[in-house]
Amino acid sequence: MNTMFPWRPPLEENWAARVAELEAIAAAGEMPDYAATRSVANQQLGPRQQLRIERLGKRLGKIKGNGFTRIELGLLGNRTLSYLCDPLGAAGLARGLLVSAHEAPYDGVAGFAFSAKNCFERGLDAVLAVLDESALHGERPLLDRVAEDEAVLEAERIASAIAEAARSKTGCPAIIATLPPCIQLTSADIATPGSTARFRLRVNMMLGDGAAEGRWLMWDQAALASRIGIERWFDPVAYHSAKVPFNVELCPLAADNIASLLAAKSGKSARALVLDLDNTLWGGVIGDDGLAGIRIGQNSAEGEAFVAFQNFVLGLRERGVVLAVCSKNTDAVAREPFRRHPDMLLKEEHIAVFQANWDDKPQIFVRSPKNSVWVWSHFPTLTTILPNANASDGSFRSCPQLR
Repeated sequence: MNTMFPWRPPLEENWAARVAELEAIAAAGEMPDYAATRSVANQQLGPRQQLRIERLGKRLGKIKGNGFTRIELGLLGNRTLSYLCDPLGAAGLARGLLVSAHEAPYDGVAGFAFSAKNCFERGLDAVLAVLDESALHGERPLLDRVAEDEAVLEAERIASAIAEAARSKTGCPAIIATLPPCIQLTSADIATPGSTARFRLRVNMMLGDGAAEGRWLMWDQAALASRIGIERWFDPVAYHSAKVPFNVELCPLAADNIASLLAAKSGKSARALVLDLDNTLWGGVIGDDGLAGIRIGQNSAEGEAFVAFQNFVLGLRERGVVLAVCSKNTDAVAREPFRRHPDMLLKEEHIAVFQANWDDKPQIFVRSPKNSVWVWSHFPTLTTILPNANASDGSFRSCPQLR
């Protein structure tokens, strides 16, 4: 199936029947089960399934009920953002949110930021501002450093005005999108004052600094566009004909990325990472291969990749993510690499909870996709990560659940 969400659990065979049950409950004016709704939204949806979840999200937004966190989101931009509204509702369901998006009038940035008028007629929880380079005005003759500095200052003035207007008019924070990268003419563009590539990079650094100072929140559109590919992200035909800032077909993926930010803002981001051991933290099976037989460290490319993965996991711990181990294994054997292997970066003191036993229960997370899906089916509100092959292939770095 063609899906934009390959990291999610595969689509269940009875997915359509489950959604039909939820739709019937919603049609009766009642809120369906929270876990059941999240589970059908958080699967490898194709285009048809995506549209169905979008309709479900729209309907649930009108029903009162508990479980989901409601988010009223204003969309502000100098291009058309209406294509994002329904995908945001679907992406929210997968993360425990009921997102209702409200687009400001087309090109209403200046009116919202610099006048007393409020283009949003309802209370909001956040205002997402997605601007392209044309909204930031500043003239930038090529090779003119002074003009470039003034243009960046003008961009900062606009961002500050939007953030202040969001606070004063709606009582909520502004989320300001970074500028996507452009296709460079030469490799010297970043070093050329006044070039588009250099200007966008400087504006994005300014937005990052402002977010670090607490002046606004930031949606890193640039990072998402880079991961997807600039030529795929930007659709020049749609941009000029429909004033769409990025490829409409990628709206579900953009919405999922934005929803992860809204979930973090609402306290619904992941707080713990539960790790398997064999072929996840090292290559091989510790119970069969022994301490000397597992592959980790500088003796092989695979071993180095597992060290890189452990370093990545430690970085998550530094950000406040609690680490745990849950493995089908003998406890003493499972702990041996943490205690004795010289190339292990992860140590026992880094692990908050260490569970290694042979119990056949959903609390024991194992590496195979079949059993990972089984765990997810028991606890659909948990995020089950299914890397492409194993941690050594580097796929963990592009896995959205880890971010």
